Amino acid sequence: MGPLGITALLLAAFAAFAWFSARKLALVAALQPEVRWDHPWRRLRTVVTNGLLQQRMIRREWKPGVMHTVIFLGFVSLLVRKLQLVVIGFDAEFALTGSLGDAFTVWKDFVEVGVLLAVSYAFYRRLLLKPARLEPNREGLLVLGLITVIMVTDLAFDAFRFAQLADSVPAIAHERDHAPIGGWLASLVAGWSSSALATAAAVSYWTQMITVCVFLVLLPLGEHFHIVTALPALFFRRGRPANAVPTVDLSPLMDDSADASELKVGARSVADLLWKDALDAFTCTECGRCKDACPAFQTGKPLSMKGVNDSLKRHLLEQREAILAGGEAKANLPALVGDVISEDTLWSCTTCGYCEAACPIELELLPKFYRLRQHRVMMDGEFPAELKNVFDAYEVQSNPWGLPADTRGRLGQGPRRAAHPQRYGHGYYVGSAESFDQNGQRIARAFVEILREAGVRFGILGAQEPSTGECVRRAGNEMLFQQLATTLVESFNGLGVKRIVTCDPHAFNSLRNEYPAFGGRWEIEHHTQLIDRLLAEKRIEVRPTHERVLLHDPCYLGRHNGEFEAPRAVLGRVAKDELLEFPLHREKSMCCGAGGARMWMEEHIGTRINVTRVEQGLQQRPNVIATACPYCSVMLGDGLKAKNLNETIVTRDVAELVASAMVRNRASG
Repeated sequence: MGPLGITALLLAAFAAFAWFSARKLALVAALQPEVRWDHPWRRLRTVVTNGLLQQRMIRREWKPGVMHTVIFLGFVSLLVRKLQLVVIGFDAEFALTGSLGDAFTVWKDFVEVGVLLAVSYAFYRRLLLKPARLEPNREGLLVLGLITVIMVTDLAFDAFRFAQLADSVPAIAHERDHAPIGGWLASLVAGWSSSALATAAAVSYWTQMITVCVFLVLLPLGEHFHIVTALPALFFRRGRPANAVPTVDLSPLMDDSADASELKVGARSVADLLWKDALDAFTCTECGRCKDACPAFQTGKPLSMKGVNDSLKRHLLEQREAILAGGEAKANLPALVGDVISEDTLWSCTTCGYCEAACPIELELLPKFYRLRQHRVMMDGEFPAELKNVFDAYEVQSNPWGLPADTRGRLGQGPRRAAHPQRYGHGYYVGSAESFDQNGQRIARAFVEILREAGVRFGILGAQEPSTGECVRRAGNEMLFQQLATTLVESFNGLGVKRIVTCDPHAFNSLRNEYPAFGGRWEIEHHTQLIDRLLAEKRIEVRPTHERVLLHDPCYLGRHNGEFEAPRAVLGRVAKDELLEFPLHREKSMCCGAGGARMWMEEHIGTRINVTRVEQGLQQRPNVIATACPYCSVMLGDGLKAKNLNETIVTRDVAELVASAMVRNRASG
């Protein structure tokens, strides 16, 4: 096919690919360092399962998942075919022989047909189905077109080549006999003249090779660079839910002699981001899966992980010279929050983690947002006005309601403060919601009834119980959080507490995943987990009492900590009929809207998240919406009120449903 021509084409294509790739990867290397290569075998296992085998892609939405997997595996498989075509450029009579060659020839034909079917479905989705998460995208259509051309021209090349040379070259005849599609197509053009076959073979060959090289050059220029970077991004992933906010060393802020250049908190500009943040931006496939249950995006707010990555990618390229120049130019880069990521985008996030859980290549958003919020709050002093009252309330009374701290733990006939908590099986962390909110107090009283019926020895700190501060931490006020955390750790450790149970998934998450860094190393249990165990051990008995119970999964219990079964196991015992599920449930559950300090902020854009979440469940015609979080209970209850449904549908915590269904046959105390 022309050694000189194929050599020139390949050299030009690979040189352009290397040049454009290096321009992006240099930006990745210029950002903040972080070790991301610990546990290499565990990382490689994820590359195989979620990268090569596409398990995460298929599991979450199987139709587009299978489509993408077929195209991906076809891409990988046909790399061998492209090597064969390169050799054919130097030796027109080269053919694959032997058992491996025969097997690959059969495989290649079926793969190409499979890829054509997958591409047809991709066109159908983009042009006819038009799912909301897929925005109009010319690059996507262009790439699908290029893939189609490559597949069609490859099958055509086989057909013309086999028809032209099989009778005179035994090796090509052997290859034809093992090519079910190519051999059949060759039979259709067998009557063409030799010159026509030679011309058609040359046209199909060069059309394919030029298209392949154009595709190669386009990869680093657009979103399909993920074909190159997706597997590395999977290898360097965080590898765990974003259930802990990045800790900040606050000592320079406390040191009056510290140099101004040392006073850095969070992230201001792109220069403060990690190298993995840039790799994620360039790797985003723009599949839009992050939008499917993002509470902000689903209610018309300007937030999606895809959108953030798009903005960040453009900004990186626009500021390329300053980033690579370093020094003063890098230090004076513009702030990210403003023109790149709007204030509304930053503060719309409920930190529910859906976007990260949905991303097929485990890209990361929450740590970036946490660090951006930290800088805005502690360095710029800029944050939503509603949060000022919240911060002040935490500072004075250690709770967001600002109610007197000495009223904590007043749960009617609830437990008294434990004088010697080490004698108790559990320290019950009541938390702010169950101490100061009437709805939360109802949950706490129900849980105390269960504990007493089961004979569980427990104690609370009462008025001495500090707040976990998880809310202010996710709002960016790391200094206030660390003050609260120090107090809480001293309180529990000073009393010898070893095991803690709580009804609040936010407190559960913070105590379990963040407090070990501050010396709080306890055994943490959510109340649904403890209730499930008490039922399994027959320490409490319940009767099926409730009908048409619809379960809402709390983000900080489910996605952030992987506990989906305990609430379902408990409710399965107290419900008379089959437990109802939201259309978006378990890993796909949509947030109630309270997380990330959003509980205390008004929604000025779009529709209300809690109302939207309630509307999602109405098709199930529930009598009860069951929750396992006091904040979810409040938000969904308010959503029902907004729909004027609070008289016909109620929200109840799992503990309340168990307490009302419990057979009381033990002396409590």
